[in-house]
Amino acid sequence: MIKTALKKLCSVLGLSLLLSANPVTANASPNDSLKDIYDMRVLTFAILSDYYMFSGLEGDSRYNREIESNIKQFEHKLSQITDATSPTAKLSSLANAITEWQKYKDLLDINRADFLTQGYANARLVSDLSDNAISLSDSLNIVYKVLIDENKIQLNDFTKYTREMGLIIQTVTAEYAARSTSSLGQVNVININEGGMDNQGKVFSDLLAKLKDGASERRIYKLVDQVGVKWEFIAKSIANYNKNAVPFIVSSYGDRISKDLAIIEERYVKSLQAKK
Repeated sequence: MIKTALKKLCSVLGLSLLLSANPVTANASPNDSLKDIYDMRVLTFAILSDYYMFSGLEGDSRYNREIESNIKQFEHKLSQITDATSPTAKLSSLANAITEWQKYKDLLDINRADFLTQGYANARLVSDLSDNAISLSDSLNIVYKVLIDENKIQLNDFTKYTREMGLIIQTVTAEYAARSTSSLGQVNVININEGGMDNQGKVFSDLLAKLKDGASERRIYKLVDQVGVKWEFIAKSIANYNKNAVPFIVSSYGDRISKDLAIIEERYVKSLQAKK
């Protein structure tokens, strides 16, 4: 009990030091902060997906490294939006997101440690991890919406589509990893994808069609088309997750699609800026 308490105290103190560091690269632009918050929501579910791959593949070190890498990215972005120069720093809703992150990270540490020391994790705590991922994402979404409202940010449709698709591909990948690698997955992640993976897959396909219609530049259209090819390759597996499960393929392609969508958004925004 004492060791557990000390570990939690050190974790909290470490996060506090991180958030007070005031990095030189902190973002002062509302749009930059908004992108950081979105990226943190994506990372939340990427971490969850990697955890299920880690535990489902008997503690695969590759996914443990991915978890560590994504945690570092999340906390770097957290330090950005909590910096004194950031427009999000004084938002009251940010405090709840910080608390939810600490809960999520603590549960992640416990579940990974349990698996590595005893070969399995507590089913209730794994379920709690999934629930916390949803709570963390929801709390970040509140900050996201408040930032938009307070700064009257107008996002273009292309950005809205790519970001929604980026979240969908990560939540679908997380649920697929849970259901296809672990018996616990049947009950743990049922609430991550509204209406189920099938419904989210249809939403993703609809948004993909809108991206193709709106991609006037050839290089952007080519990237969107590449996303379509990758999505088509895993869409049937996701829809039929009970048959011939291929978690490694779905996870790998999901990560590639997520990265492609980020590049598409970046290039589209640059294209808009160049035309002004």
